[in-house]
Amino acid sequence: MRFRSQRLFVSPGHLAIVLTGLAMLSICSAITMGQSGATTELRPGIVIDPANNVAYTMTPEGVAAIDLASGAKRWTSSAAAKPLAITGNRLIAQVEPKTRTNRLELAVLDTRERGAVAVRSTAELPSFVQVTIGETIEGKFETEANLVANNAIVTWRFDRQPLRGIVEEAEVGATNVAEAQRAGAQRSVQGALQINLTTGAVSLADANLVADVSKRRWVVGNENAAVVAPTQYESADERHIVSSERIADDKTWAKYRWTVFERATNRRIGEFQTHLAFSPFVVRDTTLIYETTPYIRSGKAEPAKLRGVNLATGQETWGVEVRELVYRGPFPP
Repeated sequence: MRFRSQRLFVSPGHLAIVLTGLAMLSICSAITMGQSGATTELRPGIVIDPANNVAYTMTPEGVAAIDLASGAKRWTSSAAAKPLAITGNRLIAQVEPKTRTNRLELAVLDTRERGAVAVRSTAELPSFVQVTIGETIEGKFETEANLVANNAIVTWRFDRQPLRGIVEEAEVGATNVAEAQRAGAQRSVQGALQINLTTGAVSLADANLVADVSKRRWVVGNENAAVVAPTQYESADERHIVSSERIADDKTWAKYRWTVFERATNRRIGEFQTHLAFSPFVVRDTTLIYETTPYIRSGKAEPAKLRGVNLATGQETWGVEVRELVYRGPFPP
């Protein structure tokens, strides 16, 4: 497979141009791209493509294309780790670094060729940035993407996790204290890049092209007056409403009942019971797709999974293990 590669070095001076006005998406936010039928991000790392009835998601093996009806993996690619956005047959994804680095590598995968790499792009970020997939013990690196014409606007943010307290003179020497403190204070930085999806060319992005969707709202008012429930939530693509109601105490595992309605018509589609009060979701036909985080039940550990529930029967029909962005390991004292 031949592919084009483009590189860009982002200097601290140039970085200042794109810092103002950018807002990064939180791990629980979702973004809708374009008009009805456009792709939707269930959460960072899980991208829904309704036109092809598929979810592109992070798995332990790499990027996987999951059939939304059956849960079957249409294909898996180890060429990238985190799906960012999809347009047509081009899936923009972040490549996981093999070593510690400040270089952000992106790949455009051809979904018609089972995830073969069509284009690669790289950008060197400020030296203190550690590019990773999600959180680590040292900090959190985030990437999100939005589509503008034939370009992907990729926003990134790095938040360094301080592992030690105040820098002492005895540790670094009196002359180096100020420098060490300045480096320690540089704990958060963000920016944006524009990637040409055909050539892979990289340039600094105009901050005005990036929509501020960081304040994603899930809870909505009592839109469906026929349902008396304490809380109603909208789907990631805003096409459906879930009425979530607690129906049992903690002795019952699936103590919440989700009742699902089509938003435009208030038509009831179905219901099911789960242990979660809410999780971001989408509905395709009569299948509700949502994610559960890791849990232990009856002594058995269950990993994070993307799940499909048949709303006509209320039964789960498939579940696929997915990779999280959250660091769940120990922290130093």
